[in-house]
Amino acid sequence: MFEQNVADGANLFVIIVAVIIGFVSALGYLDHRKTTKNQSKED
Repeated sequence: MFEQNVADGANLFVIIVAVIIGFVSALGYLDHRKTTKNQSKED
């Protein structure tokens, strides 16, 4: 039904990149929560 235009290694590469992007965005979100929590305590 679907023809694969790229090799299997490219699919693995895309999955790894997506996981890394998700991990970095999660770390950024947690850092943002911690920063806003600390700023609200100082006020």
